[in-house]
Amino acid sequence: MASDPGLHLRLLLNRRYLLASVCVLALPGMAKAASLPLSEEGAGIDGIVQGLLSAFDHVDIVGLGEAHQRKTDSDIRIALVRHPDFAKKVGSIVVEFGSTTEQTTLDRYIRGESVSDSELQKVWKTTTQAPNGVWDSPIYPAFFAAVREVNAKLPAAAQIRVFGGDPGPGDNRGREGSAVAVVKSLAMPKHGKVLIIYGAAHFYRTGPAAYLDSLGGGVGIGNLLEKAYPGRTLRVIVVGDLPRPPAQAATDIPPNYRKFDAALKNSARPILVSLQRQSFRDFTAEEFLSRTLTTCLPPGGCRSVFKGSTLTLGQMADACIYFGPGTSA
Repeated sequence: MASDPGLHLRLLLNRRYLLASVCVLALPGMAKAASLPLSEEGAGIDGIVQGLLSAFDHVDIVGLGEAHQRKTDSDIRIALVRHPDFAKKVGSIVVEFGSTTEQTTLDRYIRGESVSDSELQKVWKTTTQAPNGVWDSPIYPAFFAAVREVNAKLPAAAQIRVFGGDPGPGDNRGREGSAVAVVKSLAMPKHGKVLIIYGAAHFYRTGPAAYLDSLGGGVGIGNLLEKAYPGRTLRVIVVGDLPRPPAQAATDIPPNYRKFDAALKNSARPILVSLQRQSFRDFTAEEFLSRTLTTCLPPGGCRSVFKGSTLTLGQMADACIYFGPGTSA
């Protein structure tokens, strides 16, 4: 996807303030948020896993957003693939931390074959984002190892398949287009159900008008999937404590997590919450997502793209995993 290098937009990736470019855009006439019979609250990792598995009874694709390098995000997805119903119900996963050009190596490893560490590392080190160091955390190979362990107990025909979605060397597709092509051509034909794991901003349904205008023709993964599979995709983003990017001016609204906590019935964290519920639906993106995307376009210096926006969480996604304060690690 071509872009003007002068339009520098950044996504907060981890607690060490590592930054990388991302493009997210709302389609004209985009679909409204999915109305799904999610349980009111899926409390704790077990409750989240049950909620996500139940969602697959109503949709074909779950876009599971993450805050890059956060271990709790990793714990959730590993618990999900280890649940005995996952391989039966879903069976196909597309990940941002895998290269399209190293699929053969990833397949061999996931099947349980002997793969050297140097070979395996190419799976994430040949992605477009590898130079940012975002996949250097051990949580990413740990995910592949968890799927490999699950597959070791399953017959070959029932094993989970993991696909790299990020274009590797020689794959000239854009990042969003590549991910969706992998879903359509490789992942969906296996079971007709797909879990796709990417940074949460890839699943945002929309964004402030000035931000969208700056992206030119860029379209986020969530919107591309919704266009290809109308009404069959659930977008789950993350809400919780993130440090302010160093470039971003200290003018954003400090998230009032006590307000979010007060609207919940369960005190367990993390917790899966429908963003179509009253209160959560109307909380502003400026308050709770302000530290996820930063723009340095003039005028005004570096700031959150959500600064001054009236967008709400209910407009941004279908559901969130809420971590609460103090969870940036």
